[in-house]
Amino acid sequence: MQLAYNVKAPRRSVNLTANSELVSRVRSENGNLSALFEQSMIIFLAERELTRWKEESQTSFDSYNRMIEQRGPVSEDIGLLL
Repeated sequence: MQLAYNVKAPRRSVNLTANSELVSRVRSENGNLSALFEQSMIIFLAERELTRWKEESQTSFDSYNRMIEQRGPVSEDIGLLL
């Protein structure tokens, strides 16, 4: 799931605390802490959006599954074997 956000939004300074050993190891690998933090936020938000979508769509999933249980797959209605 692609997260929609303004990639050109201005940068904002924030203060964070992190495990000192992890910070040292990332820096020793020439890692970009800001980029890693931003990527972590993207992953976090994408996971939340997916969870929310699944919860909001659960009624539709249940309805579809009931239809399949009662009538069989839609492909059977039109004569397709999948």
